[in-house]
Amino acid sequence: MTDGKWRRDGHNVAEAVYAADTAFQARLLHGLAARYHELEPGAVGRRHIVDLLNSFRMLRAAAEGQPPATRAALIGLIADQDVHHDPGGLVRLADQELADGRELSGEFVAVIRRSYLTVWKGKKSLGDLVARLDGPPVNPGETWSDRALAEVAELGGDWRRLLAHAATATSARPSAKWDRTGRALIAALDADAVRERLLSWLRLAGRPRTGLLLEPRYGPNPNATYDPYNADALRGLAWLLSLLPAHPETARTLGALVETALRKVAGLGPVNPKVANAAVIALGRIDDEPALAELARLAGRVTFKGTLKVLNTALDARAEAMGLSREEIEELAVPGYGLTEVGRAEHRLGGVTALLEVRGAKAVLSWHNAGGKAVKSAPPPYAATMPRSSRS
Repeated sequence: MTDGKWRRDGHNVAEAVYAADTAFQARLLHGLAARYHELEPGAVGRRHIVDLLNSFRMLRAAAEGQPPATRAALIGLIADQDVHHDPGGLVRLADQELADGRELSGEFVAVIRRSYLTVWKGKKSLGDLVARLDGPPVNPGETWSDRALAEVAELGGDWRRLLAHAATATSARPSAKWDRTGRALIAALDADAVRERLLSWLRLAGRPRTGLLLEPRYGPNPNATYDPYNADALRGLAWLLSLLPAHPETARTLGALVETALRKVAGLGPVNPKVANAAVIALGRIDDEPALAELARLAGRVTFKGTLKVLNTALDARAEAMGLSREEIEELAVPGYGLTEVGRAEHRLGGVTALLEVRGAKAVLSWHNAGGKAVKSAPPPYAATMPRSSRS
């Protein structure tokens, strides 16, 4: 039956398992868990074994009293899943491990957290368990979260507390209390170091998962989207950046996060609009021209209605605060390409100067020697690298 083909006997087998005593269910549970780990990662049989366990709900009765080896095999099996649909089984397994003095793996804690966020049954019991667990500040398994966990483990407590605070960004906008805690945590560290590290983590958001999850029989592939617990942390990191002194790289990274979070996923739509909206809100809280220009740039590119609405709100608020029209704000998004005046840019290259001028619909490049005298062509070594149509 682990080939996924129940045939006509499937219903009878299920009834027999339900009717069997707990000793038989325990042996069957042990056998299925062991078989799961014998199969190669990605093998279709692994999916079928998980389906069998979910169908039989054997974790409800048979997990108790299992030897540590079986329990470890079950936990390893569950840790490969996006969510587990037997909340009672999750709670019992976790409680048994903790009672025996064993630490829960970060991957198992991650399943518990994701199940709490996405499974409607057993919400209270899972919530109580999540509150009791002393797990990693973010879930492992994503490129950015693995990097962050490795770095905070080396850097120490203040960094761990900062990352854990980011994961509490569960509302649509940061509250005053959330900001106060964030500022206090940043004050305990160096602001420039915080910016550099947070930007390095956010640049990795959306990279392929480091720990692939078992693909469900139906629905979108969890490996193509964000871990929902980590998505809250990404929102928090964006908001923390907006509490730091403004910096051009902050604006660029937040803008890239908006576009990454709105990338389309088959069967789902945008990866995570909540993360995109959080990055827009962060840009709107940064009082400098690069952040404003990034908002205006995104307003011309984003098509997802929810995020576009947040963008327009942020732009209108900034325009009003600066006493500018929306048209003037949007002009800031037009790249200057080094033009220091309207249609004019000069670039010194050694002893010569390249002058670029926009004349009507054409861009004209001319060269001047060290004395300021115009010359007919680019002097060596630049002439050899210039396209023929650009020489004058």
